Amino acid sequence: MSSKLANMFRSRDQASKWENNFDALINDTKGVQLFTEFARKHHAAENIEFWLAVKEFRKKQLSGDRLNESSRRIYRTFVSLQSEKQININDVIRKDIQKNILAPTMTIFNEAQDKIYILMKTDIYPRFLRDDSYLCLLTRPSSDN
Repeated sequence: MSSKLANMFRSRDQASKWENNFDALINDTKGVQLFTEFARKHHAAENIEFWLAVKEFRKKQLSGDRLNESSRRIYRTFVSLQSEKQININDVIRKDIQKNILAPTMTIFNEAQDKIYILMKTDIYPRFLRDDSYLCLLTRPSSDN
């Protein structure tokens, strides 16, 4: 783990919350930073980046040109077959998004986000929990605060 990330954590208390709760990890600012760094090392960062991009997209409740622009940006970055950060979704989901990108709604990426969530939870998350970058956090002293 980088010394910068190691210094973000005061104790094992925060990290131990992630051990059996993937949602706690990906909804914790420091946890998602550490998870993203791990995913990057394992060539899977596009998954968490996509998931986070869609999470932010949904929060904004866009409409009109801003909805079109934002959804097309996510499509070009993560869904398009030409994307450098192409996520691992099946052709049915990809074609459904491709069809709906001309008139997107706020739910255009829901199915893809759900698939990526399951992929992260069942693949990269278990590997993260076994990695030294995570395990070393659990051996740190507990916080007195």
